[in-house]
Amino acid sequence: MLARSSRRYLTRHPWLTALSLVGVALGVAVVVAVDLANASATRAFRLSSETLTGRATHAVVGGPGGVPGDLYARLAVDLGVTAAPVVEGYARAEADSSRVLQILGIDAFAESDFRPFVAPQGDSGVDLPALLTTPGGALISAGTAADLGVAAGDTLGLRVDGRPERAVVLGVLVPAAAQAR
Repeated sequence: MLARSSRRYLTRHPWLTALSLVGVALGVAVVVAVDLANASATRAFRLSSETLTGRATHAVVGGPGGVPGDLYARLAVDLGVTAAPVVEGYARAEADSSRVLQILGIDAFAESDFRPFVAPQGDSGVDLPALLTTPGGALISAGTAADLGVAAGDTLGLRVDGRPERAVVLGVLVPAAAQAR
């Protein structure tokens, strides 16, 4: 009886039936699209975070006074912990004063375990001796270099805490994903 009544209603109102089915399908499509967008954004954030921070599992963060210098030696020598110190700060590019750049100071010899773009054997194309011996020597990401119009060998004007500084661009870092293409 219920089936006969339903069939009669559905045959008398085919447009309502079709619109109901389209509405359900559209609702499912929206839920799936939102879920895919969330998953994609989460993955992109994780990948960009790993690119910046490397494969580190822990971080020792200093307060206003920083971290005592002997802590790194104690961790690496006494405890055998693989560690890589990082000094972090921010600067404004003189070419684009609205652009704030994150500056990372790293130990190139300790970093190869954490950041794939630093390879002591020269696999990364980075001239480590020049990076260690050039005052103000810096590496810059390919995207930032393109935005600021600089290339390897150029000098980049910066403002750090209101003081003018110069960085010599020794290399341009290309993300591993872009190199694979």
